[in-house]
Order: sequence, then C-alpha cells, then structure tokens
Amino acid sequence: MKIPKIIIVIALVLLPNILAAWEYDGRYGWPEQKAPKKLIHCKPASNVAEAMLLESLSGLAAQAVNEGKFDEMVWIDIDNLSYKYIYDNSIKTLQIKSVTNMDIWGLLDYLKKKKVIKGYVLYKLDKQRPNAYSSYPDIDYSSNVATVYASLLKGVLIDESLADEAKKHGLKQLKDARYENPIECFNKNKNKLNNSSALSIPPTVTNLRDYAIAHKLMLYADKKEIINPVLEWVKPLSPILGWGCGDEYDFTSLIAEWGHYNSATNWCWNLPFITSVGEKAPLKKANEISPNQINYNDKSSFHTFVMSDGDNMQWTMGKFLETPLYLGNQNRDKVGLTWTLCPINLSVVSPFTWNSIAEVQTHKFSYLEYGGGYQYPDLFASKRPNRLELVREFAKRINYHLKKLDIKIFGFICRDVSGQDAQDAFQIYAEEMEDITGMLAVQYFPYELDGEIYWKKNRRGIDIPVVTSRYSIWDEVNKHRPRAGTPEFIASLINRDVTAAKENKEKSENSLSWTIVHAWSNFSKSSKVVEKPAVGFNPVETASKMLIDDIKTVSANELLWRIRMKYRTEQTRALLDK
Repeated sequence: MKIPKIIIVIALVLLPNILAAWEYDGRYGWPEQKAPKKLIHCKPASNVAEAMLLESLSGLAAQAVNEGKFDEMVWIDIDNLSYKYIYDNSIKTLQIKSVTNMDIWGLLDYLKKKKVIKGYVLYKLDKQRPNAYSSYPDIDYSSNVATVYASLLKGVLIDESLADEAKKHGLKQLKDARYENPIECFNKNKNKLNNSSALSIPPTVTNLRDYAIAHKLMLYADKKEIINPVLEWVKPLSPILGWGCGDEYDFTSLIAEWGHYNSATNWCWNLPFITSVGEKAPLKKANEISPNQINYNDKSSFHTFVMSDGDNMQWTMGKFLETPLYLGNQNRDKVGLTWTLCPINLSVVSPFTWNSIAEVQTHKFSYLEYGGGYQYPDLFASKRPNRLELVREFAKRINYHLKKLDIKIFGFICRDVSGQDAQDAFQIYAEEMEDITGMLAVQYFPYELDGEIYWKKNRRGIDIPVVTSRYSIWDEVNKHRPRAGTPEFIASLINRDVTAAKENKEKSENSLSWTIVHAWSNFSKSSKVVEKPAVGFNPVETASKMLIDDIKTVSANELLWRIRMKYRTEQTRALLDK
C-alpha cells in the first residue's frame, strides 16, 4: 500500500518536534547521579586545604557509584536544619540502613583500600582574596585545574601543605597541576569531559567540587579567554553551576548568551548525595488561589510585593525556610509578598527542599519560577545561530515542569525589557507555557520600570500579560531612580499614585501594580521605622502597614488575574465560565 504524499510531508514536518519531546528526560540538563546503598558521615574540615581534600573524596565516591564500582557515598556534616530535613528524607526514601562515621584521613584510607582513589593531584592553594579578581594578576588557578584532573585520574586534591601527609598514607602523585593554566587543561581534556554542564568557581571556594568531580565537569573562573570556549562547548540549555567572579552582569550575561542558565550553587553542600534521590521522591504542587475564588467586584486598588533573587539555589536550600528574615516569617500570609524561586531546579536537584517550601504555601502568597534559572530572555542564545529555536525549546522544558509543579507565574530579569529581542522571547513564552496566569518582568538595572503591561497571545488566542515592576524597595539609591528607596518612601509613592488615580475623573479606576524588593538591602541605617534586622521580610511588612485603606495587598497570581479581568474582561469572563 502506498502512503499518501501529504502524510509523508506532515510526518517530516512534525518529526523534529516529536524527537525533541522524546529526547527530553525531565532532568532540565542536570546529569543523573546513581544512588548509593550505604553512606559515610564525615565531619567538616578545619581549613581550606582539608576541605578541598574532603570534597574530592566525596566526588570520587559518587563517581565510583555512577560507574557501578562502589555502593557508598559521603555526607559532609553541616549544622543546618534545612539540610537535616533533606538528609533525613533522603535516607528514608533511599532506604539506606548502613551509615558509618569517619574523619577525613580515615575516609581517605578507606577509599584507597576500596580502590576508589588511585593517588593525588598536587596544586597550590591561592591566597584568600575577594571575588573582584581582576585587580590580582597573579591568581593561582591550580586548584581548579587539579579538580578537573582529579575527576579524570581518580586522584584526591592535595595542596602543597598536605603533600607529606598524603605520602604517609601511601598515596602517589598522579599529576602536578601547579604549572598548567585552565585553558591548557581545557584544550587537553575537553574530549574526556562531560559537556552537559560546567562549574564557575573561584579557586579559593571549596563547595561543589565534589559534584564537578562526580560528573567530570570543566571548571572556569573569571578569565574570558576560557569562559567563552567553555560555554560554547557545553551543549545548549545546560545548567552552569557555581557563581562567577567580579561583575555580576559580565559573567551571567555570557552564560545566557551561549544559551545556558546559571544556578547560583557555589555554597551548596552534598549535592552528589542529594541529587541521587532523583525521581524517587514524589513532588508536591504549588498552592495558588483559583481565579474563581477572587472577588472581582471589589474595586479597591491592589498591590503585590515580590522578593528578588529566588533563583539563588544555595539560598533556598539553606536557611531560607528557617529564618524569619525570609520565608520562615510567621506573618508571611499577611503582606501579599510573592517569592521569586527556582522550583524547577529545586524539584530536579533537591526535591525535598521544594516539598518543604510547597508545604507552607497558602492562597495568600505566590511562588513564581524565576527565569528557569538566572538568564536574560533577550540575550538567551544570542551567540548561537539558532537563537529563537533554543529559546522555544527552553520554554518547552520550563512548561513541562511548571505543569508538573502547578506553578502559574513565570518571572525574569532582562537587559532591555522593551527591546525587540525581549518581546520575541515573551511571545514564545506565551505560546509554550500553557497554563500560566501571566509573567512578571524586571530589568537588570534599575529593577523598577514604569508598570508597563505587554500582552502576548498564547496558542489559543488568549492574551497573557507581561507586567513590569513600578517600584523597588532598595537601599542606597540615587536621584536617577525616582521610584526606588526605603519602605516608607515606596509606601508613600504607592499611596500617592493610587490617590491620584482615584481623583482622576477621566480614568476613575483602581490601581494594580507591584514592587520588587531587593532581597539583600539592609535599611538599619537609612530607615527609622523598619524593625531590626531591617532586611528581607521586615521592610516589606513595614511598607504594607503604611499603605492607605484603599489598597489591599494580594498574591501575584491574584494580581495578574485582576489585571486580566480589568483589561481583557470578556475574554477572562469566558475563561472563568467554562
């Protein structure tokens, strides 16, 4: 039987999309870590050199588990309730019965006996410096070079100060990394390394080297002559781990331009073991207010405060849910504070962290996926020949997880929100993110814009709002940012604008707007009214209490539905009546 030509043509058109869907494994670019049957506890190191050694021991154990040659992994003890929660649930889920305690050198002897390690890689620890490395031309990057060789040669990281002790434990030197720069290392070894990710990290930071060793990742720091080749080599849509040196925009923009996202993980602990849980942990869903629960007859003005920097994985995995300065505050239901977060990355990497955050959510506040990781939509994949294709594929992956977690808002930071490249990305997001209520946009600097709303049609012809922030709670601002400042100043601006809108007989309309809150601004000196410590949640609570009675604070999801009802009334009512 002959197959009609039209069917063949349709199949050829659809096949690439079908293959793309089949190829996606739901891991969002993160490499898979196999789970152990046993666990070894090790006390944290007392100095940087020993911490490097311990990270390499943990990484090589995890690598051996991945290769099916070993069944034990390492947990580095950390005094943190959030990590204890992750640990307890991971142990239970993986049904680990055997947990052994060892010190660093005892662990080294044990892994040597088990043939997990074959020797050591020698390096020279760089002097402790600030992250502004550009003013230090004599930086020693050999710890980063040594970490790459540790993964390939199965050697532990040994600083010059520990060389004699390593020899006493019967280790031989496999490589002297002190005289090879990162570019030489990359050119020699890129065919042996894993290009599904890379680690951006200063040579003095120890965390995450275990993960890099477990998965044979390339490391880089602040030199652009290595950053561009590495980011070009890493396959598109991949997570770049760690954090860069120097100017934030410089290193984050390069990551986005090559079609990747930054995960901000350089202070994470124990990722090899944490990620081994994988899909064994059932994921909880977000808890957003339903559009049918909203009283649209209420003609008050509505405002939302949105906490910045939630794409910072190390923050959300740490004390984010413990401290009253952030999500741990018991008044979190009362101020309409929405949280930018990284639900997708958390659900893949640390599902129990996401579950703990999802458990405390009520309809009073929202969680939004912030960028799918730190990336700029208008710069994304601009160095690749198929930019828009990659933006669309990235949006499809985000959509997969938003639906899985029931996240309704997508937020992001742009270089230029109003530019055509940003607008093109917003249109793709609207088409590919099927169930979102809307999007929230800020600009790299300043964060606050003018509250402009851009409308983008989804595949069903429904208008999806992209709403920019109008105000910013931010310390130490200048005259060029007239809508940024202390909580009391921003509250006065919101009150002024709402009052003006009510008094304008031509408009006679309620105000719907939002404020971005700089997560790290401390108002202990600049504000006389914020309760100390004057950072995080407390400035928001202060601002919300100073709003006039005509203004109600709501979650971002409710604000977006109210915007849709106000500006696209017939369309929105038709949706709610279905």
